[in-house]
Amino acid sequence: MRKPPPELRPLSFRPKVRNSYSIGSVVPKGESLNVYSLFPPFGGLFAFLVFAVCLISCRKDTSNPSWDVDVLAPLLKSTLTINNIIADSLLQQNPDNSLELVYKYSLSAFTIDSLFKIPDTTIHNLYPAPFTYSVSPGGSIIPGVSNPIYYPLGDAQLTHVTLRGGKMLLSIKSQIQGMVDFTYTMPKVTDSYGKFFDTTVTISAATPTSDGTYNGVFDLSGYKIDLTGAAGISVNTMITSYSAVLNSQNPNSVSINAGQTVDIANTFVDIVPQYAKGYFGHTLANIGPDSADFTMFNHIIDGTLNLEDIDIGLSIQNSIGVDARVTINEFTSINTGKGTSVPLFNSIIGSPLNINRSSDNSGMVTPATYSVSFTPSNSNIKPFMENLPDRLSYQLDLEINPLGNVSGGNDFVYYDKLMKTEMNMTIPLSLVANDLTMADTLDLNRAASIDNVNSGYLYLYAENGFPFTAEAQLYLMDVDLNLVDSLLSAPNSILAPPLDANNICAGKKLSILSFPMDAQKLALLRETRKMYIKLKFNTAGQPNYVKLYSFYEMNVKLVGDFNYTFGR
Repeated sequence: MRKPPPELRPLSFRPKVRNSYSIGSVVPKGESLNVYSLFPPFGGLFAFLVFAVCLISCRKDTSNPSWDVDVLAPLLKSTLTINNIIADSLLQQNPDNSLELVYKYSLSAFTIDSLFKIPDTTIHNLYPAPFTYSVSPGGSIIPGVSNPIYYPLGDAQLTHVTLRGGKMLLSIKSQIQGMVDFTYTMPKVTDSYGKFFDTTVTISAATPTSDGTYNGVFDLSGYKIDLTGAAGISVNTMITSYSAVLNSQNPNSVSINAGQTVDIANTFVDIVPQYAKGYFGHTLANIGPDSADFTMFNHIIDGTLNLEDIDIGLSIQNSIGVDARVTINEFTSINTGKGTSVPLFNSIIGSPLNINRSSDNSGMVTPATYSVSFTPSNSNIKPFMENLPDRLSYQLDLEINPLGNVSGGNDFVYYDKLMKTEMNMTIPLSLVANDLTMADTLDLNRAASIDNVNSGYLYLYAENGFPFTAEAQLYLMDVDLNLVDSLLSAPNSILAPPLDANNICAGKKLSILSFPMDAQKLALLRETRKMYIKLKFNTAGQPNYVKLYSFYEMNVKLVGDFNYTFGR
């Protein structure tokens, strides 16, 4: 038979065997426990149920034999507010103390590769000796040779690039039987100090059976590249030059035979622009169909949520110096658990949206923004969100420079200033919840001291000032995350207080929940490391919408009434 809930009184002990003993306090005097942050999905409502089992601690007098006692221990006293259920950062308080949920969600990412991609490029230059001759130390082997490199970038025509990252791999093979000093120069590639790239490397001497070689890697991060060619009127063209002399450390002159070669291969790899300027071409890109996680309702597994109002702003912010045209062909709310999908309907879906180019003032970019608001009056945004999606799918077309080269080659882009699409949601917390069920799996760190607990009860005293009932169920899990038993024989309900004429809670409603802990459940608990938690909400005053206010709170007290064996 279930025991009546104990009165709330100080820690007490009811020994079954008369003997001398000493028992430490379960909760140190003067300390308060805040366990809500340990369980983010549901705040404190479940935290104390799990954590309290781990708080039972006693010390025994080792000079005495074992005995059983009944221990009545106040384990927890605290107050829950809306901040224990919803993070502060998502809440906005109105002048009347009603609350709104404010949530920002990024839909898609845009990269420079969507405009153009500078491919890895290898340039081979083979320099053969035109005739047989002898070279003294320090003498010229290869006179200065200019070598333009043209990058095929499709429709894009770049004039200037600053590199965020990239490397040049220089590999040289020489048939000259003497050490050679090779100088490689890129006169229109300058570092942050304005110094152009210039390096001299030494190639080992060849032998009759093997070439002399050099292999080196040069980091080009931070370099600025002028791609206008030697005359400054080209595009996508980088100028390089090279020369070679016989190393002055060679002891003697070296004879070079006609046809002996120096083979130069320079490879540019992993080029990532930090900044680029030019004409980026007229391109059309299809983005998607694709989908992305939407975590706002991540822990809701069942039930329905009706929202009185909702406003979702969709903004496309263009920080690239190009005109664009975006067509959102499909935007769908997906609840994978229920297998339901709700496509968004609005006049902009399927219609081209013209996005202006941004402006650049020496690196200070002023973006152009296109914004639209989805409300219940112009769209089906309520059923879209009431579907409680965990994924959002989309497909869109992006057209760059739909009118051609209207900038005269002055398109620009920065690596970290691109185009982004965001949803800004404002949801007044005025709602109707029907069996709205939240669930999560929590780690359970058991204290060793429950090994000596024989049986007992946990009692929760909840003075509820929120306009909803809350029904709780807790399940123990095995190592394979299978449910093995419930801590409760039936769901326990925290009742809602009555509402006044304005559907505002009139005071608080006291509910007392009991959680029996018999020997079988304790044995399972000792082996359990995870617990599955379910919480079912129903708002009061249905079918009316109820608002959540900042002053709503729930006072909770947890008492443990345990039979404990000492001296084992």
